[in-house]
Formats: sequence, C-alpha cells, structure tokens
Amino acid sequence: MTEPTTRAATAAVFRREVAVELAGREALVTTAPFAAAFVVLAGLSFGPTPQHLAATAGGTTWLAVLVATVPLARAVAGAEMAEDSWDALRGLVAPNPLFAGKLLATWAALALTWVLSGALVTVLFDVPVLPGALYGGAVGTLALAAATTTFGVLVASGARRNGLLAALILPAGLPALLAGTQLATPGVAVLPWSILMTLYAMAVLTAAWAVFPVLLEE
Repeated sequence: MTEPTTRAATAAVFRREVAVELAGREALVTTAPFAAAFVVLAGLSFGPTPQHLAATAGGTTWLAVLVATVPLARAVAGAEMAEDSWDALRGLVAPNPLFAGKLLATWAALALTWVLSGALVTVLFDVPVLPGALYGGAVGTLALAAATTTFGVLVASGARRNGLLAALILPAGLPALLAGTQLATPGVAVLPWSILMTLYAMAVLTAAWAVFPVLLEE
C-alpha cells in the first residue's frame, strides 16, 4: 500500500470513528461527568487543606486519564462487534491504517479527558499549569492511546476477556501516570521525566505497531 493510500485509509477510519461517536455521543456525554466526578471526589478525599490538594493535583489528573482507558478500550472495536462488521472492516482495511485511525480517535478521547480533568484540577485545586505538564499530557495520552487501542483489539474477539482489560492496561499505563504526575508538580526537574515519558511513548508505539497486525489474524 502506497503512502497516499495509507493516509487516505487512515483518514477514512478516523472519520468513521468520529461519525460513530457523533451518532452515539457516548464519549462526549460520559467524559465530562466522569472527569468532574473524579476530580471532585479526589478533592474531597485528599483535602481539605490547599497544601494537600496542590500536592495531589497532577496525580489526580493522570489517575482520571488512566481509569478512562478501560471503557475506551472496550469501545475500540465495540461498534463493529455490535454490528458484526469487525471481520469485514479488518478485511477491507490494512492493519497499519486501521491501527492509525483507531489510535487517533482514542488519542482524541484521552486528550479530552486530560484537558477536562486538568482544567478542573487547576480551578478547584488552585494550581498552575506548567509547561512540562502540557508536554506530558500530549505525549502521555498518545502512549496510553496506543496501549488502549492494542488491548481493545486483543479482547474484542471474546467477551470473557473483557475482565482482563483493567489487569492489562492499568499496569501498562503506570509509567505515564508516574511521569505525568511529576511533570505537573512544581519544583520537580522536568528533563528526566520528559525523557522517561518520551521513551515510554516510543516503546509503546513501536510495540503496538508491531503487534497489531498479528492481533487482527486471530
């Protein structure tokens, strides 16, 4: 498949994901209430002093993102499985553009969760937005999106595997949680944690890109 054809197929898969979301509005309807509830409950449990809230601000944002990966992973191939069109889709679209299109859609959903959670934390916990946190948010959500897409396809072939999602994806996302939290914490050296987040994202993307075609053959 040539590069223009690959880009076109990737764009087509991404547009389909957006169309499915706009038709059902599941992520749009659930993300904002989930982020709000998570941040408020975290604030109540970690508070009430401003010092305690400030110390847990970065971790609260990334915990919300990490927890959101589980339902998003179930939705990676959820619409196709419900319509019994998953086999047809993976037969029509090559593995690389199929992965890329699904990855972009999942990345957008996780980035939205990060933005909403981070905005609420900034307001309610009264903490600043650090430049390192912005870098960590972009790169970390991309890495988590790659893991979410891969594990979502892995469990798509059997309903009994859905119980494995949390056990698989939550531990896999711990480096993003750790590095993202540190990058959002004032006074912490940015460079080492930025390097860790970058290396983690590169490793996850490389592994997901290599494994995805094999998963489609199951």
